[in-house]
Amino acid sequence: MERAPSRALARREGLSLAELKAIGEEVGIDPDRLEDAARTVALGRTRQPNALVGGPTVLNFERRVDREFDPKDTPDILKVIRKTMGVQGEVDEIHGSLEWRAEGDMGARYVTLSPREGTTTVTSSANLSNAAVLTYLPAGIVGTIASMVGLIKFVQDGALIGLVVALTVLPVLYTVLRTIYGRISGAESAKLQRVVDELARFAAEKGV
Repeated sequence: MERAPSRALARREGLSLAELKAIGEEVGIDPDRLEDAARTVALGRTRQPNALVGGPTVLNFERRVDREFDPKDTPDILKVIRKTMGVQGEVDEIHGSLEWRAEGDMGARYVTLSPREGTTTVTSSANLSNAAVLTYLPAGIVGTIASMVGLIKFVQDGALIGLVVALTVLPVLYTVLRTIYGRISGAESAKLQRVVDELARFAAEKGV
């Protein structure tokens, strides 16, 4: 079944998705693969990078479908969200929009369906500030203490190992923590993008 084109992509890329597909067909590119690639680029631009922690702390993905959200579909929509996000979450209906949210130690995540003039904008977002703090703070405190102990040991006893510890613990620990946080934010990004795609596909299929 053909997926509904995203109007958001047309606005962001300058060409309509239909035009991009037509160009792709002329050079032998699978139209579905072209749509996936274009959507990935467009959505990826909404991430807010943070070079210090090794990944974005704010994530936001959006897609629009040519069908207005029907409240009767709410149970099925929630099944899609909860299955993809892996958590029950809570649901509110605000001025005709459906908002799902889940909060935990790692931060808050949101999925919203906003109908307007025959279309529905599907958005997913997350604030991973808590995840960054929990990744860096405890380990950072331990690493700082170990580095200080090593420096004191070197100053007092002249122990070379103390100097090595003082100079290497924090840089090595920082590299490890950046990798860990990068994987956390990457996993959340993939999940949030997937839920937007699944909901857009669901809405498109319902509209057939």
